[in-house]
Amino acid sequence: MSRPWSGRTRALTVALAWAAALVAATVVGLTAVNAIGSGIVGAGQRPLSQSEVDARLSVLPSPPRTSPTPTTTSTPDPAVEPTVVTSQGGTVVARCSGGLVEVMSATPAQGFQARTESGEDHPSIRFTSGRTRVEIRLRCVDGVPRSEIKND
Repeated sequence: MSRPWSGRTRALTVALAWAAALVAATVVGLTAVNAIGSGIVGAGQRPLSQSEVDARLSVLPSPPRTSPTPTTTSTPDPAVEPTVVTSQGGTVVARCSGGLVEVMSATPAQGFQARTESGEDHPSIRFTSGRTRVEIRLRCVDGVPRSEIKND
């Protein structure tokens, strides 16, 4: 007497089911790619040809012609131009304003800390890291910040 599901029959059934699942997955994937390629509501747009672009541009109104307005160029005032001072301890950006130094920023280098002190006529920026100290003193000379850097 033969059993209804022999080993070969079972293996053949599993192989056919696997093949059917493979075909179904492929059909679903191709259908999805096709839908993406043609869009949800219809076929995708194709690029315009050069003649189609020219035709569409020719119906647009041309912009009014105006004469160019003269522009004035001015040289930057050196009293307002910032000066960048770089040291081992960090970077200082300063400018002169009314004969006095204005510190715009003091950025310590990695591992350093910055402290700004205001003197009577000049500011001083100290960068410290452990036992290393860097001091930058700034003064205005002819409207431009000049620096003196001391390393301790």
